[in-house]
Amino acid sequence: MKLFYGPNSPYTRKVRVVLAERGIAYEPERVDLTDPSPAFRAANPNLRIPCLVDGERTLFESNVILEYLLQQPGGTAASDEPPLAAALTRPEHYWEDLQVLATIETLLDAGLNAFGLLRDGIQPEQSTTLRHELRRIPSQLDWLEARIGPEGFVPGVLSIQDLNLAIALMWMDFREPAPWRGRKRLEALVARYENRPSFQATRPGQ
Repeated sequence: MKLFYGPNSPYTRKVRVVLAERGIAYEPERVDLTDPSPAFRAANPNLRIPCLVDGERTLFESNVILEYLLQQPGGTAASDEPPLAAALTRPEHYWEDLQVLATIETLLDAGLNAFGLLRDGIQPEQSTTLRHELRRIPSQLDWLEARIGPEGFVPGVLSIQDLNLAIALMWMDFREPAPWRGRKRLEALVARYENRPSFQATRPGQ
């Protein structure tokens, strides 16, 4: 497997965590999105990271890649507790789990859009788009706080919902597009996983 990645990308980090948890070997290839290589351009029409190439199969968008990786035979899987979930969603809670994943993905998109605009020197009073993204973020965070349980979204496992949200919140600590702390269950989720080896090994910049 080859993984096109960026060291600070939260979307990439999700995939790298699952690769580590499953013990799956891969070849990393760092991508500079300001000047992407011809190989990356040919592999991913969205020009976003991550992108996974496994033989004749090429996959892009992080949760699509996660679903694929969860179906692959792993090597020496991580022994950390709780164990990684075996699937993206639970059959008996399919729509609920999918809705949570969609909300977390939209939260992360909103945070990245806001960060990019703020980094370019644009202030909320100058941009309708930025004001909209900054309104969306607390709405999404409150919705997630109301639905997550004391053990995460799925008790007894590191669910893909927990993985997505923990990495999104850690990225928000790193880039600070908008405040999120003060929500006790979300803070507990980050505290539960921030020192897990697969999370430590994939911190931004690594």
